[in-house]
Formats: sequence, C-alpha cells, structure tokens
Amino acid sequence: MKKLILLILSFIGFIPLGVAQDYTFANHNIVPFSINPAFVGNANAIRLGLNYRMQWPTLGNNYHTIRASYDMNFYKKMCSLGLSFAHDNMANGTIKTNEIALAYGHNISLSEKMSIRLGVQASLFINSYGPGVTFGDQYDWGTGDIFSNTTENYENAGITFADFSAGVLYSIHNLLNLGFSVYHLGEPENGILAESDNTLHRKFVVHGNFYQDLQSSNGLWGREDLSDRYLFVNAAFQSQYNFMQGYLGTGVILSPLIGGIALKSDFDNINNIAFMVGATIKNFQIYYVYDLFTSKKKNGSWSQELSLIYVINRKEKFPCPVVYW
Repeated sequence: MKKLILLILSFIGFIPLGVAQDYTFANHNIVPFSINPAFVGNANAIRLGLNYRMQWPTLGNNYHTIRASYDMNFYKKMCSLGLSFAHDNMANGTIKTNEIALAYGHNISLSEKMSIRLGVQASLFINSYGPGVTFGDQYDWGTGDIFSNTTENYENAGITFADFSAGVLYSIHNLLNLGFSVYHLGEPENGILAESDNTLHRKFVVHGNFYQDLQSSNGLWGREDLSDRYLFVNAAFQSQYNFMQGYLGTGVILSPLIGGIALKSDFDNINNIAFMVGATIKNFQIYYVYDLFTSKKKNGSWSQELSLIYVINRKEKFPCPVVYW
C-alpha cells in the first residue's frame, strides 16, 4: 500500500507545489485541433468529436480524460471555428481540470496545392482540488507514512483563469503538413498556494505529417485527391518547462479500415508504444488506441483511448487531408 501511495505521489508530483503540465492523449491526431489550433476546420466539414482516455487503471488511482469538440469552416471567408470542452480527472478526483476553448483558424492560399493555416485559441480553465491533495511535508520518506497536517497555506480549493494559444500550419495538399504551435502564451498561475511556483509554462509543439497514396491516377502517382488507400507517417516534438517528448507514428488506411503504431520517448527511454485500430462507416469514424507503457522507470501502466468522430461533408475549395495518427 505504501508503495502505491508513493507511486501516486510521484505521478501527481505534489501538483500544488510543483510545475503544472497539460493532460495528454496518445493520439492527438484523432483529437480534433488538440495539437495545433491551426488544425481547426481541417476536415473541411462539420465535425463532431468525442475522445476518452483511461490512464494507468491497474494502479488504482483512476486518471480519466474526456474531450468533446465541434468545428467547421466557412468557404467564402476561408476561416474556421471550433469549440471544445475537456475534463481531466486525476487520482480519483484529487485534481480536476476543466477547459472550455474557442479556436479560430484562417486559410491563406499560396497556390493551387499549397496553403498556410493560422490558428488562435482562447481557453477558460476551471480547476478544483479535492480533499485528497497531499503536500510534500505530509510524507515521511523514511517510513512511508502520510500525516494529516500540513504547514502549507491554502488560498482556496480551486482556481479559474484565462489562457491563450496560437499556431501555424504549412500544407502541401494531400502530401505534407508542417506545423508549429505555442500553448499557454501568458503562462498563467495554476495552483492553490500563495507561492509563485504554480506556473502553467508555455508548451512548444513542432509536428509534421506525410502521405503516400497507394492508388495511381492515369498511371501516375500523386493524385489531386487522396484515394481511400494510403500510407501516412507523422512526427511531433513537444517541450514544456523541463519536460520533452518525441513522437513518431505510421500506419495505413485501407478503407474502411485503418491501423497504425506509434512510439513516444522522453529522449532517455521509449516510454510508450501505442497501437491504433479504427474504421469508417459512412460519415462515422471510430478508433481504439491501446497505449503500452514501456519506460524503464516502471512508474506507469497501460492506458486506452476511444475516439468517435462524426463528419457532415461540405465541399470546400482548399481541402486538407484529415490527419489520423
């Protein structure tokens, strides 16, 4: 039991005393506009998304994240709007994060096949802390005991604050995406103590996606539009405060089925190997991700995700391929 408590404490990092980090999904590419606000409206359709992640269930500390989203683009103005709500429940409700976000994107056409998408996002965070919050001075590192009293001074049991993010995406349609985004531009305070060490630090993201069609058109590779059979390779790098993560994924779409595999690393270890399977049934898409924890640090377990997306197609002049992995 004491080992379990120690693991839980190390996972949450004594959050009110430490540095805050974002909730995450194993597969942000099927979580609409979650890795870059410039992706808002990239489905060139009305898109409804529902994403759920259960993290480390075998450790008994119940980490759950759910996100619902809606986005669409407007043909004549070449702009897009998106709305999302995310709820992150950490360690049996000890820390709860709620985010309501509004994203705006604008498409700038460079040529018939190339464009730049710009995106900005405004978020409202409503965070609460339950009675299970444990501070560093309550833990006896020698015996493993947890004391009931703390010398820390609570200001309140929750915090609400505004946050802003922005991103840019360069796209060669149906071939390549290259993007850069920055989250938490203002680095807001996110904690319940008077100390100034609760900063939600900026997160920097660099990402890319490459597509190779498996069908030819008039005997030539490189179609105007992607067929329903193609390969994809995706990569991303994220940095937030002293935390870094690299991501590399690949897969294939053989409509109506899709499959893929991805690796995540903190550049010391390969922390996760994720497997995705999915299918498209008319306008409905469903994906399941099994996220296997492989780090040598042994401070985690497996996780799983379920994603549901419903698309109402609308013909647009400058389409972009939907990123799946």
